[in-house]
Amino acid sequence: MASGIKISDEVVQAFDAVKGHKFKYVTYRVSDDETQIIVESQVKESTWEDFQAHFPLDKPLWAVYDFDYKSKEDHNRNKLVVLSWCPDELPIKKKMMHSSSTAALRKKCNGVAYQANDRSDLSYESVKEKVLERSY
Repeated sequence: MASGIKISDEVVQAFDAVKGHKFKYVTYRVSDDETQIIVESQVKESTWEDFQAHFPLDKPLWAVYDFDYKSKEDHNRNKLVVLSWCPDELPIKKKMMHSSSTAALRKKCNGVAYQANDRSDLSYESVKEKVLERSY
């Protein structure tokens, strides 16, 4: 992995917990010593709006969210969305570290990959559009 940052075992366990519907979402961050990606939080119940509010403007995060939506045929569905949050305002070093670590995380956590760089990228409709693209 280009960044040298490892994926902790707890990251995969938390992903599996979301996949198994034990949590609505989990967030990840780089550890303070910048050696691995670790679990930041696990949330059992949440609306999309509450989830959106979890993302700070001053640090990058990753999240896996159990995304509920209606298919084009109007059927209830859900998909795991692996979201990379990297605000435009961050220093270039943090952006580069986040970007180079994202691919490694996505190898361990399969789902619909989604990149968000500002609040407008986190709209339910934007994510749903990406999910629908990947559903067919």
